[in-house]
Amino acid sequence: MRIKIMIAAAFLLLLAPVLPFAGKTEANAELARDKSEQFSALAQLPTGGPTMNVRIYINGYSNPDECQNLHALLLEGGPSALLKALQKMKPIGRIAREGTVGMYDFKFIVSKQTADGRVIYAVADRPIGFLEAYYDTRSRDYPFGILQLNLKNSDKHEKGEGTLIYAAHIKVIDGDKVETENLSFAPIKLLGVRQL
Repeated sequence: MRIKIMIAAAFLLLLAPVLPFAGKTEANAELARDKSEQFSALAQLPTGGPTMNVRIYINGYSNPDECQNLHALLLEGGPSALLKALQKMKPIGRIAREGTVGMYDFKFIVSKQTADGRVIYAVADRPIGFLEAYYDTRSRDYPFGILQLNLKNSDKHEKGEGTLIYAAHIKVIDGDKVETENLSFAPIKLLGVRQL
């Protein structure tokens, strides 16, 4: 059973050109794009079963031009156009289980200031495994990965929680809304997110 997760506003906003550096000067925005950051979290699978420690690496942030281009591609060309564009982009971050190379690379990352911290959104073109491609499984229709971190300011490091939609299907509806569907019945919860 799958739960459709409506993040119409969030997904379109994360691709909107004004969000990544809202409320900052252009000079500060330039610094934010090049800033490397790391976060640790405890990933809890939707079944409530096993957990694993993960690391999120951010090597920089997407610039406003990239945001605008991807936003237009999604609305005009649909998810397949967005996927092709992501596949051509260089990685600017990744998520990895601790002690491993990585789950996948993020090609698009933005940070939006909030009243008490910020929200980070990241999008990946999920790698399709050999057996997944060979058997042409239904999961091939879910080629995106979407990360959201909700961070609050603290004394030394930001802390918070987040979600990871490991395998997502994106559909544009009504020309300006986006629906994402998770392959499993719920996203992976990221608990105890902490800036390192």
